[in-house]
Amino acid sequence: MPVVYRCKVCGFILDVFVKVGQNSRGVLTPSELISQYGGMCPRCGHRLEPPTLSDIIVKPNGAEELLAVIEEARQTMGIQFRSIQPLLEELRLAVARTQTPTTLATQKHGPGLALSEA
Repeated sequence: MPVVYRCKVCGFILDVFVKVGQNSRGVLTPSELISQYGGMCPRCGHRLEPPTLSDIIVKPNGAEELLAVIEEARQTMGIQFRSIQPLLEELRLAVARTQTPTTLATQKHGPGLALSEA
């Protein structure tokens, strides 16, 4: 299951761990991540603190959301995710297969009146 660390205040992605073997360090603990950033969010300057139980969100089978997070991390953090390219291609194909015409219309034209499961 992927692990995404975000700032509580601005939502900036601090770290993304998608799968075992992605890198040599593995999943960072909250304490390691906080010290890596000097205790401050690089975007908003908010003091980083370890997450509480209410801060942790578990979302099963979120391939579409995972792809969005990875694309956001690529843009904001400059992460290339070369080691997991095959996995990303699989996710893109899986998301493309599961999207219905209603979902695609909603993504292109905004929410409007179309209903979708996103």
